Amino acid sequence: MPLSLVHHCRMSAIHSTLAGKTVLITRSAEQAETTAIKIRERGGEALFLPCLEIECLPENSLQSVSILESPHIEVLFTSRNGVECVASALGDKFANIIGDRRVAAVGSKTAAALNRYGIKPELIPQTASQQGLLDAYRESGIPEKLLFFRAEEGNDMLQHSLDKLGCEVTTLYPYRMKCPESDVSKVVEKLKRREIDGLILGSPKTVENYIKRVGSIETANSPALAVISSQVAKAAEDAGLSVQAVAKTASFDAMLDALSNYFNNSGA
Repeated sequence: MPLSLVHHCRMSAIHSTLAGKTVLITRSAEQAETTAIKIRERGGEALFLPCLEIECLPENSLQSVSILESPHIEVLFTSRNGVECVASALGDKFANIIGDRRVAAVGSKTAAALNRYGIKPELIPQTASQQGLLDAYRESGIPEKLLFFRAEEGNDMLQHSLDKLGCEVTTLYPYRMKCPESDVSKVVEKLKRREIDGLILGSPKTVENYIKRVGSIETANSPALAVISSQVAKAAEDAGLSVQAVAKTASFDAMLDALSNYFNNSGA
């Protein structure tokens, strides 16, 4: 068989792993289409039930201007949402006051968001998590001072750990994640009729809002559930959800892989 045909067959196999399956996306409306495209490439159908809504908090971002006047201060972004909200608040000042510092980004997507503003992060951990950032800082050098941009709700592990290591951490919250209020009755009816095969959840907050929006644990448990990490799996199970698949790495691609594997192995 020609190599080109072998490659085509392999790609077809990859893209058909969700063939005939309807998968519910719970990401924010701004981010959902990227995941929908990947579901369609795998042969599945994507439905939307946004369980997060980004609200920028410009007054918080503007506090960074005076904070960054301090010498020897480094900067950390843990999401592209944070990058976009801070950039929106600071306007033309953003690249100037951030770019001349050592900047860390939690992962490649956050780094790409910074790159679009001409800022190249010097520190990107191998593992896109707060623990991965802590390990990277230990290897490259603990900052004397750090300005940490993160969501209003989140894990304080990194800040507490850096505090103990002698780093003076200032945390600003440039955005919060809210539960949307749009009408989801049509999607809920599909869940009740068991017309949705799979569901992906990317954070504990998404778990909370998914249950809130659906209104019933029984209905929420009707599709096969894939989560992005063991932390999210615990949050889901603690809330009464049954988890069928956990991503091997913290990414939406890996979640879709895990969901595909579940369907293939279970015969569902």
